[in-house]
Amino acid sequence: MKWIDKISYWIDQAIRSFITVFLSLMTIIMLVQIIGRFVFNSGIVWTDEISRYLMVWLVFLGAAVATRDWSHISVSVLEENSKTMKKILPPIQKIFMLIYTVVVIKFGYDILDIVANQASPNAGISMAIVYSVFPLSCIIMVIHLIARFTKQNSRHEGVDIE
Repeated sequence: MKWIDKISYWIDQAIRSFITVFLSLMTIIMLVQIIGRFVFNSGIVWTDEISRYLMVWLVFLGAAVATRDWSHISVSVLEENSKTMKKILPPIQKIFMLIYTVVVIKFGYDILDIVANQASPNAGISMAIVYSVFPLSCIIMVIHLIARFTKQNSRHEGVDIE
């Protein structure tokens, strides 16, 4: 296993742990909100906001995990009907994904400068924390894509963990 594969693997394991923690937190926060509203007839103001931000983080970190697993939704009609396309399309897809993630990283950092002084209305947390998931998840995707590029026998499906 090459060093980039090891880095990709350990980042993936850490991200999966964060996803588990975030999903658990979101569940607990929403449970508290439901109990507060239906049992005590008053909810906690910041719970909806925090659970929404956790969901955004879950989606983008999940996209990073899916990049490593190569499990994003795709239309594979061209690949299924032609052996040539099956060889040509995966590298092209990876190149387009790499270009897209680099663009999102650039614009993500630009957005962080804009929202750095803004706070969320109810929880009062910096919006830079919320928006930092855009460049962070794309940096992780770039690492996973580079790891896939460097594999000798890159397969299009399945998880390659050694």
